[in-house]
Amino acid sequence: MFFESIRLRLRELATSERGMALPVALFAMISSMALAGAAVVSSVDVQQGSKRDSGSKSAIAAADGGANVATMRLSRYANSLDSSPCLRESGGTLVTSGPEADGWCPPIAGTIGGATYSYRVSPAGAEGKGLCGEYDLCIVSTGTVDGVSRRIEMTFNESTLESTDEEEEDGGEEGTSGGGSFEGMVGREGIELSGNADIRVGIGTDGNVTSSGNTSICGDIRVGIGKKWTKSGNASQCKGYKFTEGNLSLPPVSSFMPSNIATVNSNNRLTKCISTNNPVNCQKDTYNGTWSSTSPLNPSNRQISLSGNTTLTVGGGDYWICSLSLSGNSQLIMADGATVRFFFDTPEKCGLSSGAAQISLSGNNKIAATGYQPSAGKFNVPGFYLLGSPSKATTVNLSGNYSTTNEFVLYGPDTNVNISGNATFKGLIAGKKITMSGNGKFENDSGFELPSELQPPSEEEEEDEGESTPGVRYFTPQSYVECTGDVVSPPNASC
Repeated sequence: MFFESIRLRLRELATSERGMALPVALFAMISSMALAGAAVVSSVDVQQGSKRDSGSKSAIAAADGGANVATMRLSRYANSLDSSPCLRESGGTLVTSGPEADGWCPPIAGTIGGATYSYRVSPAGAEGKGLCGEYDLCIVSTGTVDGVSRRIEMTFNESTLESTDEEEEDGGEEGTSGGGSFEGMVGREGIELSGNADIRVGIGTDGNVTSSGNTSICGDIRVGIGKKWTKSGNASQCKGYKFTEGNLSLPPVSSFMPSNIATVNSNNRLTKCISTNNPVNCQKDTYNGTWSSTSPLNPSNRQISLSGNTTLTVGGGDYWICSLSLSGNSQLIMADGATVRFFFDTPEKCGLSSGAAQISLSGNNKIAATGYQPSAGKFNVPGFYLLGSPSKATTVNLSGNYSTTNEFVLYGPDTNVNISGNATFKGLIAGKKITMSGNGKFENDSGFELPSELQPPSEEEEEDEGESTPGVRYFTPQSYVECTGDVVSPPNASC
């Protein structure tokens, strides 16, 4: 009976489920805790990864911001970079300086939101040659957010309207004037040619070129990257010239305009005298009109108006005006030996309506320089520089039937230029958009050079300590790359 009782008890234990609830519950709890722990660890990893990704994206944005600040400062201080190759911070302001021991300009730091950036720039001009490979200048900017850093490099070439292709300097077709790589006509946003336009200089734009009718271009043609030249009718390009793509940044007029032009200028030379030499230098420019009734300058609105058979000969340096109008048989002449520049204030400050013409030529008038003598190697011409406006349209209208050649430099990156009639021009016309129709002609004499403010100094001029004519350095972006790895020297290593 005893053994039978034991056997029955063992059979009951083997088949009964009593007592299993506790170990099952324990195992379930342990499994749940393990799964929950794995989820927490995974969530922490994801959050840390997201934070790193967010920091990395913010860091590259900060690096971009630093590079954009550096680019803006290069433009703003373009005239200072002619005499000094670098900028540095001193007491919260930018001042010119030389490079540091490693050959690069001093680092400049800043903040954008919660991010920081630090950038370095290669010296402008000869001192920076070779630091950026095939390019003239480069900016290396590092952005940092939450301990994450990213580094980028932007490269630039120096902007110049002068020819850099010696083989093309004399043009491609025998018998043409000018031509070649020199861009005598530049439209920042586009160029439209129609009618019988006869172009004998290079033309360039960051936009598109369109030519129709019987237009002829005896010079190189440059369009913006990804843009095109569209031609129709009998429009053509003379043999021996090139068609290329490429962008060119035009320096703003403000980068080389005298900072005190509003108070120190030659306007009094065009003003009627109240008494002897009052105001100072009054009526000093030669004018064949009647000062008492037809003074060439209206001081209240700074408008120069010439009409009829009047001739104004200027020789006073820099003038500060709002508009210039020539009609009838009037003439504006720059005196021999003089250097004359007309700076045009913004349409907002001049109280001009949108689209107003700040230069208007009509009739049989003429703008020329007595000292323009190519045979003697003298190419000085008057300069017209328009500040324009990025928000309020301004124009230049060159029309009429000119019987003589006009010689001048017209430069307004934010001003549209309309050319019509039978005019012949020599010099430079650069604007926002160029439109030319009619039977006009544009040509240049061999040896013509732009004024110093529109071209960077040559290496010979940089080495000449006696060089006193201020120039401007302006740079056009070429490439953007992200750098890899940590770097100590040089700043653009692994870029």
